[in-house]
Amino acid sequence: MNHSEKPYAGLALLTDLDGTLLTPEKTVSPEDAAAIADFRRKGGLFSIATGRGTQASQEFLELLKPDFPAVMYNGALLYDPAKQQIVGAAHLPAGTKDILLELMREFPDVGAEVLAPDGVFVLQENDYERQHLEITHIPLVRKTLDEIPPEQCYKSLFAGAPERISAMLEYVKQERFALVNFTRSHQWFLEILPHDTSKGTALTKLRRFLPEGTVIGAAGDFDNDTAMLLAADFCGCPADSQPSVLAAAAGKGGFLSEKTCKNGFFADWIAAFVKHCGRA
Repeated sequence: MNHSEKPYAGLALLTDLDGTLLTPEKTVSPEDAAAIADFRRKGGLFSIATGRGTQASQEFLELLKPDFPAVMYNGALLYDPAKQQIVGAAHLPAGTKDILLELMREFPDVGAEVLAPDGVFVLQENDYERQHLEITHIPLVRKTLDEIPPEQCYKSLFAGAPERISAMLEYVKQERFALVNFTRSHQWFLEILPHDTSKGTALTKLRRFLPEGTVIGAAGDFDNDTAMLLAADFCGCPADSQPSVLAAAAGKGGFLSEKTCKNGFFADWIAAFVKHCGRA
């Protein structure tokens, strides 16, 4: 295929996994897979941006084989799967241990875990935490904060009933929690990230790995995707995205699909992206 047959050269797609690219069964639909393959065959570049860690993302890294570094842990890690190499990382800051201990004390019914380079470790267990690990095929390994210092970890995650996660979000608005970033990645999950870390800051860092002038299109569906959508050159989201995400995408002039991850959102999004870029 010669250069004139690569109309999507200079375009790059960065996508969230759960709720955006992956179906509820945690697969990529044949329709979406075909659209991604066509986009890449015509010169486009593709990668993923997920809250998942390397353990929970491995099958999708192998399946999708990203063309440029993947964003992991909601922005705390940039990983080049082709070279099997970390190309950027941030860890939780000193002082995070006290924050985790306080939150576990104040919310003893909410599950808690930390995500370190060598695995996921459970600090506080509940049904939501167990289900979360089961869905992502990660074994339940208990550790204490003395055994696994947060400063060695990329992020922490709390798992609980939606109303309890909402209560935690209100609780951490107090000034002493400004040491770290908080993001809600699911109605069940509240995550703690290193300060000034998000999928949005990660997207900005990714630009140096792409050819100069590359137009980046980003897609996502939940609150933790908002910064990425705002940092992209063009953005899109499924019909069932969180209201805040729909509002952010609309405010940026992005693509609000009528489809969801259940019925071909990603193929719809690619068509909208290349049309927006005048490549259709």
